[in-house]
Amino acid sequence: MIGPFRAIPGRAGELVGFNYALPVDPLDERLPTAIGALRSLYRARREPLRLEFNEETWPELGSALERAGLTLESRNPLMACEPQEFRPFTAPSVVVRFLEIDPRHGSTRRAVGELDGRIAGRASLGTVEGVAELYGVVTDPPFRRRGVAATICSALVEGLFDEGGSLVFLDAENPGAEALYEGLGFRRVGARLTYAEPPP
Repeated sequence: MIGPFRAIPGRAGELVGFNYALPVDPLDERLPTAIGALRSLYRARREPLRLEFNEETWPELGSALERAGLTLESRNPLMACEPQEFRPFTAPSVVVRFLEIDPRHGSTRRAVGELDGRIAGRASLGTVEGVAELYGVVTDPPFRRRGVAATICSALVEGLFDEGGSLVFLDAENPGAEALYEGLGFRRVGARLTYAEPPP
C-alpha cells in the first residue's frame, strides 16, 4: 500500500512484475505525495506506472494524475452482471475447454473455445471472494462472428455463479464487445480509466 493505492503484481506473480495500481482508500490532501511515491516505486522496479480505476468512484483522480504528468491511455465502459441478470449463451459449434489451474494463480479460471478441433478463442476469470473480473477475451480473426467469445465468457460466468459467486465485472474495449456483453446480461456501471506514465 502506498497512500490510497495498492500495487498489483503482474501476470507472472512475481514481485518484480507489478504492472498497475488501483486506488482503494479515500483520497485526501496527501494524494500528490502518494502519486510521487508510487512513481518512485515503479521506477525502482523498472516497470511502467499504470493506474486503473472507475471514474464514477474516483471522479477527481484523473485530473490529479494529469497534473502529475500521467496521460490517459484508455476510457472503456465498465460493465457488471449479477446472477439474476445473467443470460447464458452457447453456440452449438463451439466446444469450451477449461484449462488446468495455474497454482500461482489459484483463483483464476481460464478457458478456450474450439471450432472444428482448433482453438478459436480464449478468456480468463479472476475471482476474489465471489467477485470476478472477466478479462483477456480474444477470438482469433478467422473465427470471429461465430459466437466463440460469447460462448467462452458464458461458460466462465455460469461456472462462477453456480459456485455461489455474486458479481462479474469487465471493461469493454469497443462497441462490439459492449454489445456482446449486454447480450449476456451485463450492464454499464461506469467507465474504467487507465492512466500511464509516458515513456522516458
